[in-house]
Amino acid sequence: MDFKSLEAVIWIDRLGGFKAAAEALRMTQPAISVRIAQMEAGLGAKIFYRTGKSITLTPVGMTLLQYAERILELRDEAIATIKGHNEERGIIRIGAVETVVHTWLPSLMCSLSDKYPHVTVDLDVSVSDEIQRKILKGMLDIGLYIGATNSPMLVEMHLCYFEMALVCSSQIQLDTDERANLNTLPAMPIMTFSRNTVPHVILRSLLAREGIVHHRICAMNSVPTIINMLCNRIGLALLPIVMIKKYLDSGELKVINLGVKIPAMECVAGRLAKHGSNIVDDIVNLASSMTRTPHLWGHQTPSQ
Repeated sequence: MDFKSLEAVIWIDRLGGFKAAAEALRMTQPAISVRIAQMEAGLGAKIFYRTGKSITLTPVGMTLLQYAERILELRDEAIATIKGHNEERGIIRIGAVETVVHTWLPSLMCSLSDKYPHVTVDLDVSVSDEIQRKILKGMLDIGLYIGATNSPMLVEMHLCYFEMALVCSSQIQLDTDERANLNTLPAMPIMTFSRNTVPHVILRSLLAREGIVHHRICAMNSVPTIINMLCNRIGLALLPIVMIKKYLDSGELKVINLGVKIPAMECVAGRLAKHGSNIVDDIVNLASSMTRTPHLWGHQTPSQ
């Protein structure tokens, strides 16, 4: 039983005969008869009553007709959907770290909406490790994360650097306003992103270099929460400068000068090497252009 045989049943019923159905389907009458005979043999039942020149459906034939119409409708729907589907109509799954979400991602989303109005973006905000894992599993089309993996399974593009700073509330009094020492910082927790993230590793490294092993590091996965804690003098924090620029400009927060260069975080775009497509590559290029336009998202520079 195939589509052509099901079409034969439908047209024989509509036109009332094998000959007319054969002409409609551009087949020979014997070919139509063979198809019906093969279906009847397969079903073990008659599809049509043949009384003289009259041909009508049997109860089995009427049931088959209903299924045939549904099956062919689904076939036509599938063909129309698949033919109408292209890269500019569909869903793109993007994973992004929170730093990107709170800086230049809104500009990227606006550009995507203008250029690809029929594309829907599913956004997954997570930490870099999780984004990389989901890309490798085919669960994300594009990842915007911190730190290149150098995996042969991924195609990665450098986007920008995020400068980092240790900050606190301007109301917190430090021993010196010029240069602070990690050993003489207030006995307050230092907040930063979740464990195993680049900022958390940077902070642990800074403390370890000074021989500090017992300072409290509070891991949080919400930048607004960290900023709220900072403003309420709950602790210090290591954050990308661009994310707290307005608080620094307003004087609500201040940078603690440690006298050492804090490593910047490299942001990259990554995708599966074997799943490249024009639209995915174009989105990555759009992201790159966003990072080359600092006024759209802050005062950071795209390279170091």
